[in-house]
Amino acid sequence: MRNLYMMIAQALEPIEREKGRFEVKCLVARDPIEPLWDLVLAANWFEANHKVALDYLTDRIMPCLDYDAMIQFSGIVTYPAHSQNPLVQALSSIQANHRQGLYEYLRADHLVIIQTQLPQARLVIPFDDGGAAAVEQPKWPARSSRELAHQTV
Repeated sequence: MRNLYMMIAQALEPIEREKGRFEVKCLVARDPIEPLWDLVLAANWFEANHKVALDYLTDRIMPCLDYDAMIQFSGIVTYPAHSQNPLVQALSSIQANHRQGLYEYLRADHLVIIQTQLPQARLVIPFDDGGAAAVEQPKWPARSSRELAHQTV
């Protein structure tokens, strides 16, 4: 699972640089027992021509997946940005909560898997794009071993 997540995340980076950021960017699975993952994306540039956008995404994402990732992957689902579709609305809310760090207690192996009651997305993995864990932690001044040895407690 982590492998699929990492490969897709890596494939999405140049797409966002070229076309603009995705409003919704999540992996979702309907069956939590034997998950097959759909990549759900929403973006402004999907509105112009849905088929062209899907072909573009397929051409750039699928070659990045190895065999193990492919057998876990079901497909790509696209929506225009600001879609009123209930799934898009729910995923948008989950992503907003994720960016605020509300799911950090679920974090394992660099990703968060969220269980929902949504029939089309029982499991959701939002991609890190500014979430609390993606924010660089402050770096403390480096201390030499000599300084540490003389530190008083």
